[in-house]
Amino acid sequence: MTSSPGIDTRTVWFHRQYERFQGGHVKHANYFEHIARLPGFERRITFSDVPGDAALHRQRQELWPASAGERASDWQPRARDLLFVAGTDWRYLAARNLENRPNPRLNLIQHVRHAHEGTELYGYLANRAVRICVSAEVAEAITATRRVNGPVFVIPNATDCTPVEPAQMHEDAFGARVEPITIIGYKRPELAHSLSRRLEEDGVAHRLVVGFLDREDFLGLLRRTRVAVCLPRAEEGFYLPALEAMAAGCTVVTLDCIGNRSFCRDGDNCVVAAAEVEPLAEAVTNAATMTTTERAQLLSSAIATVRSHSLDAERQRFHDVLRDIDDLWAGPRAPPNRTGVDNQADAPYRPIVDFVIAGAQKSGTTALAHFLSQHPDIAMAQTEGHVFDASDYSPDWTPAEIDQHYHGRFGPGDGNSLHGESTPVYLFLPDVPGELARYNPDLKVVVALRDPVQRAVSHYVMERARGNERLPLWLALLAEPFRLRRCPDPRGRESAVRRHSYRSRGLYSRQLRNLYVVFPRDRVLVLRTEDLLADHDATLERTFAFLGVRHDVRIPQEIVFAGEPNTRRYRILRALLRVSLVLESVRLRRVLSGA
Repeated sequence: MTSSPGIDTRTVWFHRQYERFQGGHVKHANYFEHIARLPGFERRITFSDVPGDAALHRQRQELWPASAGERASDWQPRARDLLFVAGTDWRYLAARNLENRPNPRLNLIQHVRHAHEGTELYGYLANRAVRICVSAEVAEAITATRRVNGPVFVIPNATDCTPVEPAQMHEDAFGARVEPITIIGYKRPELAHSLSRRLEEDGVAHRLVVGFLDREDFLGLLRRTRVAVCLPRAEEGFYLPALEAMAAGCTVVTLDCIGNRSFCRDGDNCVVAAAEVEPLAEAVTNAATMTTTERAQLLSSAIATVRSHSLDAERQRFHDVLRDIDDLWAGPRAPPNRTGVDNQADAPYRPIVDFVIAGAQKSGTTALAHFLSQHPDIAMAQTEGHVFDASDYSPDWTPAEIDQHYHGRFGPGDGNSLHGESTPVYLFLPDVPGELARYNPDLKVVVALRDPVQRAVSHYVMERARGNERLPLWLALLAEPFRLRRCPDPRGRESAVRRHSYRSRGLYSRQLRNLYVVFPRDRVLVLRTEDLLADHDATLERTFAFLGVRHDVRIPQEIVFAGEPNTRRYRILRALLRVSLVLESVRLRRVLSGA
């Protein structure tokens, strides 16, 4: 028997089938708890299973500590109630004939496998829902299917782990940790065992974990560990263990798994290694022998990352969606009314996006977008847009049709803000600037450039870590022109133009000339990565002034680049690459000067 909700309250209905502990259950339970913190909303949960033993029953009670009145034998939604579905919960709706109910649906998406064509989860993308993705990478994966029915929001996964204080992590305290290296390998046991054998050959002391640990035991182990080697599967939606290891004060070595790209930044807050035994063993050994300064720099950035992924921040973002749920469920919103007057039927169409950050890749564009998003008058898209570079993009799309692809990328309540998005490859693809100008003739473009040699090596290291590059750097540079010429579809997600354009993307002069053909110079701002590092405040003030927003807003400085590890072996190639770009540097100066 459940208690009746108040007349003015709305109930959010949850469902779970709990047969064993999985990481996804923790996040589902977090959202169940978030409802209890928002006035005007109540929660109900029903379970389809009966725990087979006392331990499972206790775990379920700890994850979803519902009162008797919050537990229900079945869903009985009223007209204004909300239905919260995750994973295969859509089966529950079908079994109870709730599929055609008009109630708004909130769909939590925790993995990129929802974008795998032909799977059950892929099929559910066509069901109408307001989708909440745990990472930008998950959102990009499902929106790329062009199958999603309803708006998509990114609410980055949060952790309840309290981060260590960097001041407490002095050399003596760190050295006192009894586990020098811990390999967290339960998701990649074969690689974990191979790495363990390789470290044993070198006489490197370590601990191997390939079995399941109780969460408190796992977190306790991390707090006793100096270097945590976190091995995710090739594809993850987020990969929380790496964030938990950062919170525990470990030096984190991990792998690229798609869903961790937004918070695992190689050389900034962790080390991202290739998923092969030899380079992984080298990365682990180097991490274990870092200097105090190198380790402190990584830890400082890691702790900042953990704090930005707090449960409070996750809860607030979810509450914002709930407050706006009726408008979101009603369908696409009209273009933001930034003038304060009613839209007129015969008024010209106003595109949603006011400015873009367009390149170059690996030049601090993500950091710049992060800084701009903290300005009270700016709303940045929650994921990279990838609208104008999509493989199915059509020059026949109207501005309104283009804006349909931005639907859900901006948070609720952003209507009166200046809207921006960041997609670095827009600068590199020659036909995109013209399409940007066609979409919004008043659009402004911010271009971030990095030293082309550093950028090329950084790009190469990233593709190696992702498993997209097998050639050594010298051979990859020689093969680059042939790869690009033979690329059948530059816009393809796995095209050589995207993956292997190491030197070509550093030929900035031709890219800027192409941009200036369609955009007057007063609507293009060119920044250098070095400016963000050396003169953070002045660079942001200049950017704010260019965009026409208040430029007296102070945004705290954070590390943009700490340098990629293990790149000293490329010293000769760097020098040769720099010589090959001498004429390009002259051409770039001429373009920037307007000559």
